[in-house]
Amino acid sequence: TMGKGRRKKTASISRFKTSKKNGAFEVKGKTHFDKLVSSFDGPVVVDFWAPWCGPCKAMTPVFDAAAKDHQDAVRFLKVNTEANQSLARTFAVNSIPSLVILLGGEVVDARVGLTSRSHLEAMIRRALDKNEGKGLLDKVKRLFVNKPNTAAGLPTRATNAYIPVT
Repeated sequence: TMGKGRRKKTASISRFKTSKKNGAFEVKGKTHFDKLVSSFDGPVVVDFWAPWCGPCKAMTPVFDAAAKDHQDAVRFLKVNTEANQSLARTFAVNSIPSLVILLGGEVVDARVGLTSRSHLEAMIRRALDKNEGKGLLDKVKRLFVNKPNTAAGLPTRATNAYIPVT
């Protein structure tokens, strides 16, 4: 039985939403992580850290500032590797701090070690571009799809390919 004043713990997303701090969600476990990632359509930036880690502490203001600046377009998660060792293993995190960027639950970018604000911003821009169909591969595809071949002297339409012989 539960004592007076104690509440039963639930695993609902609404309970977890209250754990947002400085623009980032503090992950409370694998279920919480999965819900936070699957319920967001844009890029998800994950900071793997530990309380005893000096470089992690130095990275906190950089991560928090980016989280505040991009809070509408990007979701930011903080995973304490001491409390969430299985998540760290899932993403093969062997050194901290480690940043992982997910799109649709798939890793699209990662970095190990202390990261500057400019480098983190570049990672976020690449993820946003990829999410919006503006990534490098998408740009290359747009060069060749639905574009006439006039630069190479080739006909722009199939009807122009027929040249009568006189």
